[in-house]
Amino acid sequence: MGAVAITTVPPEDRKRSDPTVGLSLTARPNRSLSPTARRWVAAAMCVPVLVVALVVAAQGAWLVMPFAGIEVAMIVFAFRWLRAGDSDFETVTTLGHELVVQRSVRGQFAEARFNLHWVQVVFEPAGIARKSVLALRSHGRTHPIGNLMTEAERSAAADYLVARIRHARAAAA
Repeated sequence: MGAVAITTVPPEDRKRSDPTVGLSLTARPNRSLSPTARRWVAAAMCVPVLVVALVVAAQGAWLVMPFAGIEVAMIVFAFRWLRAGDSDFETVTTLGHELVVQRSVRGQFAEARFNLHWVQVVFEPAGIARKSVLALRSHGRTHPIGNLMTEAERSAAADYLVARIRHARAAAA
C-alpha cells in the first residue's frame, strides 16, 4: 500500500545547540508500475475488449459496442484516477521545538504544527473490522497520519515517533 522512508540528518549537519533537528518520516503511495508500464497494462486490457466487440459487431450484434465502449472508458478512468495520486505524500519532520506534519493528497496540501514538548503520539491497533489509527494530538487537536502506510508501517512509525519525541524532549531538558 505505501512506502515509508525514515531518515535522519547526520550529526555533523545538525546545529550543535538543537538536538531535535533531524527527524524526517515520509510516506508515499506504493506504485509498482512505472507510468509507461501502466499505459501498456491499460492498453493490454482495452485492446482485447475492443477486438472481441468488433468481431461480435461484425456478425450483427452491434449492441455490444456501447458496452465495450463503457468498459474501455472505465478502465481509462481507473488508470487516470491512479495517476492522480502519484504525487501524494505525508511527511512528519522535527524543526527546532516543533513537529511539522505536511500532507498532499490529490493536489490538496495541508500542514499542521505541534509543539514538540506537548505532542502525543496516538496509536490504536487494528481491530476485527477496522484498520489501525495513527495520529498526533496536542491541545485538543488530533491530526491523523499514516493513511498512505500499511498496518506494519503504521505500527513501526508509531514506535519510531514515540522514541524520537522522547529523545528530543530529553535532549532539550
